[in-house]
Amino acid sequence: MRRFLLWVLVLLVTLVFAAGLYAQNAWEDWIQANNIRNLEWQGADVSLAGIQLERFSVTQLRGGHNYRAEGEAVSLDWSWRWQGLMPELVPDRMRAGRLTVTVPAWPDTGEQKETPTAFPRHLPSWLPDTVRIEQLVLTLPDGIRATGDLTVSGLSSPAARKIAFSGLTLEAPVPGMIRSGWRLGDGQVRLVVAGNADEQSATLDFRDGSRVEFARVEAPDNAAHADDLQIDLSGTTLTAGYSLQSMALQGLAFKGPLVVTVADVHQQQLYPQSWRFDGRTDSSLEGLSFDGRLVSDAGTEASVGVRVPFDGIPELDANMTAVGAKGARRLAKTFTAWPGALEIGEGSLKAALRLRFPPEGVQLQGDVRSVGLGGLFGRTAWTHLDGAASISLVGERLDIRTSGVTLDALNPGIALSTIRVAGRYRTTMERVAAGTVTLESASAQLLGGSLRIEPAEWQLSQMPLRIPVQLAGVELSQLMQVYPAEGLAGSGVLRGTVPLQVSKQGVSIQAGQVEALAPGGSLKLPADRLSGMAQGNEAMALVVRAMQNFNYSVLSSTVDYDQDGKLMLGLRLEGSSPYVRDGHPIVLNINLEEDIPALLTSLQLAGRVNEAVTEKVRNLLQKREASGQ
Repeated sequence: MRRFLLWVLVLLVTLVFAAGLYAQNAWEDWIQANNIRNLEWQGADVSLAGIQLERFSVTQLRGGHNYRAEGEAVSLDWSWRWQGLMPELVPDRMRAGRLTVTVPAWPDTGEQKETPTAFPRHLPSWLPDTVRIEQLVLTLPDGIRATGDLTVSGLSSPAARKIAFSGLTLEAPVPGMIRSGWRLGDGQVRLVVAGNADEQSATLDFRDGSRVEFARVEAPDNAAHADDLQIDLSGTTLTAGYSLQSMALQGLAFKGPLVVTVADVHQQQLYPQSWRFDGRTDSSLEGLSFDGRLVSDAGTEASVGVRVPFDGIPELDANMTAVGAKGARRLAKTFTAWPGALEIGEGSLKAALRLRFPPEGVQLQGDVRSVGLGGLFGRTAWTHLDGAASISLVGERLDIRTSGVTLDALNPGIALSTIRVAGRYRTTMERVAAGTVTLESASAQLLGGSLRIEPAEWQLSQMPLRIPVQLAGVELSQLMQVYPAEGLAGSGVLRGTVPLQVSKQGVSIQAGQVEALAPGGSLKLPADRLSGMAQGNEAMALVVRAMQNFNYSVLSSTVDYDQDGKLMLGLRLEGSSPYVRDGHPIVLNINLEEDIPALLTSLQLAGRVNEAVTEKVRNLLQKREASGQ
């Protein structure tokens, strides 16, 4: 019996030794077959309950690249399960305090013999049921890097499989691209997410610091471009439903706050400056959707809604309101077309615009409405502008029309009131200031009467423009009251035609005609204002005496006005005066000249407009005196 037991023991030792040699050879063959290099570990502790390693590192050579993994504080727990008379080791849980994986290159397409069409439901049995990585550092090709925690559970049961992470940071460069005519420059994405995923759905919560950046964004046809675009996704949530068996996305929702900033926007109608969008997104598989407030560095604000359907045309809706002087100053610092001489002191300006971005070019439809606007244009005061204009832009064609704009008063020194204008302007974006003006109606009240412009059409590219202005019912008594000279008086009603010519050099009048309606009226000019003209001139002495009290039956005049501001009147009077020849009929032909800019300046200084205009004129005169003009 002793001899038998001795031989059994020798046999067992021999078998163990042989098994060890076989295992070692098999291990070395496996390492060599899989190009495993530099497999090292430290602090190994093996027990019936599992294995623990202080650290390990391994390198695999594939396609000329070294794929490397390093781990610290790694443990694998297992349990024993009896299969009949034989125990079976079952991996339960794997944990790594830190795991660093470096993948230098994506696998070659030649290495992928077959592209899987479905995610496998049953995984190898040697995998642990739960894998917990407290700090994962994953470096992938193309500059992609992921860091954070990761837990994978339920690997042994497809219905219970789940991936969870409480703080995973993903960083990757975004190469430049072109989409539907839009050109995106090189960018960078950094996402800080917490979430979970199972076999049917996934949820990602984007934490602070989640953003997407692009160095430059260019609109189609170089219509505009923006520098340094940043999209802040902090606080948004992405949920998705899918089928891993068919590899199909069944549902998608992306909701939450959204902040977009650009350092500079360059467009011919805008001053370069930064813009910021604060709003929310509610996007899905059908398309992207954003709503919020858009604010420029100058302070201009607009309510904006963006819709980008994946199978349709992107649209943008914008609503903007500017109130009073503050709102106007913001607009002036935002839009290049804002006239430098225009100042708004009261009222509000509202705009509602819709932009569409089909492949053939940008389209715009909208309305601009003014409510009680008042202010200055240079040295001209105006009050209570009310009305709306519709705007249409299709490709390069711009169409602006209004069915009626009213202005209570326009006062450059002589007040016009109850101004009404309706018309249309058509042009192209290439030649914005060289379009076609169609006037449907234009009228105003002037000195107790009215002026009117007949419907007509003008090409701004064909200067000068000829605009006949019809005068009717103008009270001569009010005209005399406006003129800055004491003692003037008169009566009668005037009518006529004043043909304006508008050119790049200014406004002029040639061969205008004004006359008084029958039965005429009277004119009274004080003798002391005319006495200097009568010295040594018998004819002028007669005129001076007659004009002290002249009753006319005919008053007609030619009207000419040059581009330097000189008004010339060729006045003809037929009537009588009790101071001349006992009231016998007299015919007077008088040529008068007036410097209209100087006259308006005098009226403005006399407070005939408002304090703001008066102050402007005083400052202008002081500057001219200081410069010796």
